[in-house]
Amino acid sequence: MKKNNAILWIVYTTKYRQGGEALSRVARTLAKEKSHQFRNNEIICQAIEDKKTFVEMVDRFTKNGKSILEFHFVGHAGMYGPMFGRTDLPEQFSPFEWRQLEIPFSEKGRAYFHACRSARWFAPFFSRTFNIQSFGYHWYTSFSKSPDAFVYASRWSYGDLYLMGCPGKKSHGWVGSIGKHSGLLRHEEMKSFLPPNEESDGSYDSVADLYDKVFEDIKVRKDEWKWLKKHLPKKTFSMVDIGSGNGSMLRELSPFLSKGVGVDLSKSMVDIASRKSADMAQISFEKIDGPLLPFDDNSVDIVTSFLSFRYLDWDPIMKEIVRILKPGGKFLMIDMVTAPVSLREFPALFRSKAQQMWQHRNNPEWKAPLLALSKDARWARMLKLNPIRSDHEMRWYLESRFKGRRVEMLNVGWQNRVLAFDSGPIFDDYIAPQSYP
Repeated sequence: MKKNNAILWIVYTTKYRQGGEALSRVARTLAKEKSHQFRNNEIICQAIEDKKTFVEMVDRFTKNGKSILEFHFVGHAGMYGPMFGRTDLPEQFSPFEWRQLEIPFSEKGRAYFHACRSARWFAPFFSRTFNIQSFGYHWYTSFSKSPDAFVYASRWSYGDLYLMGCPGKKSHGWVGSIGKHSGLLRHEEMKSFLPPNEESDGSYDSVADLYDKVFEDIKVRKDEWKWLKKHLPKKTFSMVDIGSGNGSMLRELSPFLSKGVGVDLSKSMVDIASRKSADMAQISFEKIDGPLLPFDDNSVDIVTSFLSFRYLDWDPIMKEIVRILKPGGKFLMIDMVTAPVSLREFPALFRSKAQQMWQHRNNPEWKAPLLALSKDARWARMLKLNPIRSDHEMRWYLESRFKGRRVEMLNVGWQNRVLAFDSGPIFDDYIAPQSYP
C-alpha cells in the first residue's frame, strides 16, 4: 500500500546526558507501536545530536513535499525545550530560533515532548508558535518497563522501554522516590496544550509602572550591586545594558560612563527610563525587537545583563554581545534561577534570609512596592510566559561558552538563588562554536 506524504517523525538524542542507549530503546518502542496505528504513514526514527541536523531535516521535508502528522522528541530537555550536544557544550534552540523555523506540520499535526519539565513552558510555547496541539510532562521523566505504571528498568533489562513523567527524588525528595518505586504515586499523563485564541503579552509593558517603583534605587539589591561594582573597570568606560528596565542602573553608573545605552523589549520601560534620564547626556535608551543589538562592531567596553538574562535568546544574543565588544571587553551577568536549597547550602540560606530581613527593615519604602508587584495578576501572567531558568541550565550554558570561567552564587533561597558571571576578557575566538546558526 502506498504511503501518504504525512509522516511521523521521532527524534531522540544519545549524547547530551546519561541514558543514551535507553533513549534509543524508548524511541524504537514508540516507533514500533506507532507503526501498528499508522500503517499508511512513513515513520522516521532517528538520533539527532545537534541543532544543525534538525534544521537540515526540516528543510528536507519541506523540499520533498512532506508534512508532519506527529512529531515526537525523546530525550533530555530544559524548561526551554530539547537539549542537543553534550553537557560540556549543550545546544538548545532559543525561542527566537524556534520562531525562525518553518516546520511543515500537517493540518492536524501534533507535537509530543517525551522529556523532563517540557509542559512547564516549552510545550505551550511550541503550541503558540506553530499553531498546533502539543504535549509534555510537568515532572521529571523516568524509564519504565511498563507504559501503564512505573516499573523499574535496570540497565541490563531488555525488551520494550517507555519514558514517563512521575514524581521522584528530584521533585519530591526521598518521599517521592519511595512513592514512585512502591507504586503509591501514580505516573503522570501527558499534558495537552492548544494554541490560544489571542496573543499573550509576555513583555513588561503592563507592569512597567509597578516595576519602576520597586527599582527606583538599584542599590537595594545590595549583594548584586556590590558584586557588579567590584567587576566593573576602575576607569571611565562605555557600556550597553541589555534589559535595562527603568534605567536605574545606568543612572547610578553615569558618573563613570563615557557612554551608556540601555536596550529593552518593553517600550513602556524605555519610555520611563528615557524620561528619568533626560538630563544625563551620556546615557540613552532604545527599544529592540529581538536578539539584535543596534551597535557597531568592536564599539563597547562592557555589556551587562542585570536580572534579565533569563528572558533573552541566549545563543543569538551572545553572538551579538561578542560582536559589539571591543577586543578584551567583557560581559557581566546577574540573574535569578530556580533550584531547591541543598543541605550543605543551609548556612548560606540563613545568611541570605537574615540579610533580606535587614534589607526590608532598612528600606521600608521598597518593601511595599515589591509586595504590590509580586501580588499583581499581570506580573504572575508575565512570569508564566517567561519562567525563570534552572540553576544547572544557566551554569552549563555560560561555563560551556566561556571555558575556564565559573558562575558564582550571590545568595540562596528555598527554591531559587541569584547567580553572577564575569566572562573575563573576550576576544574574537573566545566563544565556543555552535552547529547552528
